Amino acid sequence: MAAPTHVETRQMPDQLVLRPFADADYAALPALFALLEPTLASSDVRARMARMRGDGWQCLGAFDGDNLVAMAGWSQRCHLFSGPVLYVENVAVLPAWRTHGLGRRLMDRLEQLARQRGCQKITLDAYASNQAARAFYERLGYDPRGIHFVLDLP
Repeated sequence: MAAPTHVETRQMPDQLVLRPFADADYAALPALFALLEPTLASSDVRARMARMRGDGWQCLGAFDGDNLVAMAGWSQRCHLFSGPVLYVENVAVLPAWRTHGLGRRLMDRLEQLARQRGCQKITLDAYASNQAARAFYERLGYDPRGIHFVLDLP
C-alpha cells in the first residue's frame, strides 16, 4: 500500500470539543446518521441504536457547543484470529465541518482508546462503492485486508 498522502485541512476550531456521548447526546444521532444511510427511517435508527447500546456500542462525538457535528461509533470485540479489537462504525461529519480534520481527530482518539483497552487492532468496514471513505481510511494507514460478504434475508 502506498504511503499516506498529505491532504490539506483547515484547523479544527477551538470551540469544538471531542468527548464520549452522554446519554442525552444519542438523541441527535439519527440526523447525523442520515448522512450515511439517508433512506433508513429515524425510528429504525433509534431502535437499532438502543439495541446496540445494550450490547456495549458507544459513540465519540465532536461538539460545537451543544451541537453534534461529527461522530464515530465503536464497540470492543474479540475475534479468534486477532484477539481483542476495537470495531469502528458509523463515522460521520457534517458537510460544513469537513476538511477541519475532525475525522482524523476522532480516529486518533479511538486509536488511543483501543490501546488503553488492550486492543492490538482496530477494524472497520466501508462500502466498496464509497471511494471517499476508503481513501480516508487508507490515508490514515488502514489496510483493506478482506471482503465483507452480505446475504440479504427475505
